[in-house]
Amino acid sequence: MSNKNKKKIVLTGASGLIGYNCIIPLEAAGYKIIILNRNNCFLFDENSIKEFLQHHKPQYMLHFAWNTKQGYLNSELNYEYKKAGINLLKYFAKFGGKKAIFAGTCLEYKFKDTPLKETDEICPHSLYANTKAELMDAGFKLAKDLNFEFGWGRIFNVFGKNEHSTRLTAALIDNLNNNKIFKLENSNLIRDYMYNIDVANAFVAFLNSNITGIVNISTSKGISLGDYAKIIAEKLNKKDFLILKNKTTNEPRIIIGDNTILLNKIGYKLKYDISNAINEII
Repeated sequence: MSNKNKKKIVLTGASGLIGYNCIIPLEAAGYKIIILNRNNCFLFDENSIKEFLQHHKPQYMLHFAWNTKQGYLNSELNYEYKKAGINLLKYFAKFGGKKAIFAGTCLEYKFKDTPLKETDEICPHSLYANTKAELMDAGFKLAKDLNFEFGWGRIFNVFGKNEHSTRLTAALIDNLNNNKIFKLENSNLIRDYMYNIDVANAFVAFLNSNITGIVNISTSKGISLGDYAKIIAEKLNKKDFLILKNKTTNEPRIIIGDNTILLNKIGYKLKYDISNAINEII
């Protein structure tokens, strides 16, 4: 397929843990990828967004760009990212956009001990989760008013290659490889871990489907942080350097996402389990 006939898509957050891994499946699906980054568009400036989208006129958009550095949960930058997301959608629609998929978070939900469904109640407890939820609401309203398709992929726990050193998987591997004791304080917490390559492929499948609305990007399987850490320690043959604690915490005991829509309606089947993914990372 020539570049002239390819579907044009704007991808934000293309250097991130998920966005980077969308590039190969997007190219395989016949998209011409236009990467939005700080070199060609200032995300917090409405005129910059307008000029960028007016110039490229993409039919599709995948939006991952957001602040996830230390302290992000209650950073004032969340307001700026919410505003940027609204401006992206507004001008995306104005210049011929057809379908946009944005990244949400499982932290929007009101937590419970059973798998969370897309129709479940939300109750964001951080500025990050709250601004994400507000952007989602604005996105659905804009889609209705401006006549384009909008999807919201709620991400659960992600792990993968090239994680920031402060994230659990990277910190575990780095410490254990260097024969340093790694103490995990809340090893009893249960989370839904999904490999970043599967997350990226799931978003591309969502984009390619006729599905809109909210979709959980999850595995529907929970694993305790302790068992997750044990898998890594065993593969590195460093079990003696891992210390597991069950410290009292205010964090939810269980966060698992029901992936029925992803599996049955979008038709995405996970390519990795945790063990195979950790093998690839190591």
